[in-house]
Amino acid sequence: MMHWQSLLSRQRLAKPGINPELPYRSAYEIDIDRITFSTSFRRLSDKQQVHGIGGSDYVRSRLTHSMEAARVGRSLGSWAGAEIIKRFGQDAVPATPADIGNVVAAAALAHDLGTPCFAHTGEDIISDWFEGTVLGREILSGVDAQQASELSNFEGNAQGFRVLTRLQGWRAQGGLQLTAATLGAYSKYPWSAPAFAGEARPHKRKYGFLGSETELMAEVADELGLVPIGRDAWCRHPLAYLVEAADDACYSVVDIEDAVKMRMLSFDQAEELLEPLIDWDRAEYEGIEDEDRRLIYLRARAIDRLVNDAAAAFLDKLPDIMEGRAVGPLLNMIERTDALKDISEVSYTQIYRGQQRCETDIVAARTVTALLDAYGEALLAREKAGPDADLPRRYASLLETVPGIRQMPYDRAGWTRSLLDYIAGMTDRFAMRQAQLITG
Repeated sequence: MMHWQSLLSRQRLAKPGINPELPYRSAYEIDIDRITFSTSFRRLSDKQQVHGIGGSDYVRSRLTHSMEAARVGRSLGSWAGAEIIKRFGQDAVPATPADIGNVVAAAALAHDLGTPCFAHTGEDIISDWFEGTVLGREILSGVDAQQASELSNFEGNAQGFRVLTRLQGWRAQGGLQLTAATLGAYSKYPWSAPAFAGEARPHKRKYGFLGSETELMAEVADELGLVPIGRDAWCRHPLAYLVEAADDACYSVVDIEDAVKMRMLSFDQAEELLEPLIDWDRAEYEGIEDEDRRLIYLRARAIDRLVNDAAAAFLDKLPDIMEGRAVGPLLNMIERTDALKDISEVSYTQIYRGQQRCETDIVAARTVTALLDAYGEALLAREKAGPDADLPRRYASLLETVPGIRQMPYDRAGWTRSLLDYIAGMTDRFAMRQAQLITG
């Protein structure tokens, strides 16, 4: 069984000792600040949530989505935190409800930091390129089986853990040096990719950290007391379920709101979809004459109801969760699951696979493929030539556009990770500019 004394650890990754708690700013609030001021977080302003280059100034980016998820997560965590303290006792829970809310908020704020340009479409294009092109397969042939699995199934959650623990911040070790509690709550899939073909993993496709960060994840898991469930695999931190629910509640509802603004759905369709999620105050709603304001009302009431339901589901399943048993997404356990399924079906058919989204995906595929073709070929030539050789000008000039190219490793495992760090870190517009520069 896990214990809140360790699950709420304020120990910072790769930092000896624990700093004294400030009376006006908790360790978890410091985590929020470090994430907010990171360059990876700022780049989310130009990474698509659902609607990319075809969107409008109104619709959400990954940045606005992350901020909204963090605020919902704060409410969920604070609400659940009060009940956790009540059930386990203050002596066993070294935190306030607000502290627990801040842990969830910090993790939710960071949950999309590993998302590549063009979001889930970008993930799929990277994966397809390594598996489906001659050059991609040649590169895969020179790395071990686990890294080959990571490259042919690129996972933004794992890249995000790398961003938080290695790539961001000024410190030599530990990246942003977040608390173990926040890193645990962030880790939706705390296990690695398969180490060999056919190896069974807790999820058939998802994983939460790369082989290069295995030791860091092990350090976090040990500090938190997460239950081991296999090779380089641990159970979820209990608060990770609340982070997932905050994310799910936000995108399920706001994707519908954005779709109305994009004229992909009518207001009447949105009202019909969101109405079953809401505990109605009909008189209040009927007094709103403007459709835009009604849409705001529907979105706010729907998310509020989902927060209530998710908190209740979490507290109901908490005994199993504390034993390290997987219980599934909280929003799959609520009374309004059928309404969420209806939203999911409409979102898939009319939004995620609608005409405007398909046009964005075409641009994304051409962009990311051009980047991988060019940089992959140049870096493979660099590896084969070695450190002391002069590269042909077409490769040398291209590689000069890569930040830190002189420090980039020459071994295949090292430079492929650096290449994915670079491409995954690109914003949508920067990726398009680079691809246009390369292809003319």
